[in-house]
Amino acid sequence: MGMVQRIIDFDNYHLSEESVARLNDLDNHPIDYSDDPAQTIEEMRKGHQLALEIRKKQMFSLRLKKSTLDWWKSLGDGYTTIMARLLDEATRHPEWVKKCL
Repeated sequence: MGMVQRIIDFDNYHLSEESVARLNDLDNHPIDYSDDPAQTIEEMRKGHQLALEIRKKQMFSLRLKKSTLDWWKSLGDGYTTIMARLLDEATRHPEWVKKCL
């Protein structure tokens, strides 16, 4: 069984003293792998390939009014990711799309 090392950079988080103590205490509680069946290297490779396929995204082009694009860009770095998330969410809410038809 492999070893998992926890590294926590407390300088980048605003945590209470209680939260820091609880995180530090994690080292006293080993991870329980009993519900995780052993996998062969080949099974792990297949799982990794499947995860990559699921995450694969397609490029496409979209024409927007300048003011619309400016608004999206005003959100800062990652605005295209936010746009993609909104479109993904719209697939689960057909009523949103119907409002725009």
